[in-house]
Amino acid sequence: MFSAQISLADLSGFAAVVLAGISSAFMVLRGRILKITKNLSAIRSLHIAISALAGIFIVIHVSFYITWPINFGIALGYATFAMAIVVWLTGTAFLERVRDSLLFHSSFSIVFIGLALIHAASSGVNIPQGLSELILVASVGVLIVNALYQLSKMKPPAVHPVKKEAAPKIGQA
Repeated sequence: MFSAQISLADLSGFAAVVLAGISSAFMVLRGRILKITKNLSAIRSLHIAISALAGIFIVIHVSFYITWPINFGIALGYATFAMAIVVWLTGTAFLERVRDSLLFHSSFSIVFIGLALIHAASSGVNIPQGLSELILVASVGVLIVNALYQLSKMKPPAVHPVKKEAAPKIGQA
């Protein structure tokens, strides 16, 4: 199924995707974990630590593969790296309490994982095509469900009704 010859660069890439997935699953289960631990600060700290470790593995992976010429698989890898930075920025925005940043953070996280899998599949090494397609379809499905869920939670801005004064009737003084 998987190639027997996996380099340190590929292992670090896989580790980054696995840790990003664990971090994402951890936050999906955040409510249940919070009921048990009752410590939101610890949950956030663990999420940040796992995500930071994933980021370190991404940097290691990218540092091995800065090569020319750039093909489609490599270009997707660079797009994945850029998306990882966007995920980090939107996560920071959430911690700073920017409105609706959680929607973007969670959605971009799913896009990041999907891009990483497309990158791995298009590079043609270590991941069977069928498995990559299955994971990609699942990622897109989760992205759509997540976006619909987050959109259902968003509240439209409050509209204050304007009171109309009764217009004077013609013929009355």
